[in-house]
Amino acid sequence: MKTSARAVVIGGGVVGASVLYHLARIGWADVLLLEKSELTSGSTWHAAGGMHTFNGEANISLLQTTCIARSRRPPASPAGCTRTAA
Repeated sequence: MKTSARAVVIGGGVVGASVLYHLARIGWADVLLLEKSELTSGSTWHAAGGMHTFNGEANISLLQTTCIARSRRPPASPAGCTRTAA
């Protein structure tokens, strides 16, 4: 087992998976994602795909707003992600 990595992402929910994806996309090869159970089995599964921008924490609200804006114009993805709803 490895004892170090360039970046360690804790949590395999939607944010953790996205962080890992984007690090890999910019060329970071030595990255690790830690999840205590199954991917998206934490609080992400409660969301049921709902996206909102109301949040008491300014940084989280900005992250949500940015994610919504980017989902409207997704980049070409090697993973074959497709937007399925308006």
